[in-house]
Amino acid sequence: MVTIAVKCPSCDETSVAKYGKNRRGVQRYICQNKSCEQKTFLLDYIYTGCKPGIDEQIIKMAANASGIRDTSRVLGISTQKVLDTLKKQHRQ
Repeated sequence: MVTIAVKCPSCDETSVAKYGKNRRGVQRYICQNKSCEQKTFLLDYIYTGCKPGIDEQIIKMAANASGIRDTSRVLGISTQKVLDTLKKQHRQ
């Protein structure tokens, strides 16, 4: 039997427990570190727009004068995700 060492993508802690499954039947995990900002996560996301760090890539590409359609094509996400991320960043 093979075991996989699961680390939290936010804090890199190995104190992680299973936390049920999502609607598609993919295993969810919860970080048991109290100071971690991301509580639940998946090991393999189906939609690229949900992966950790994609928001930072969108913001970096926008700062380097990449357009909305160009960003969505390069990252493999929808244009609506790009727009929502940029609007959220503008509000903050």
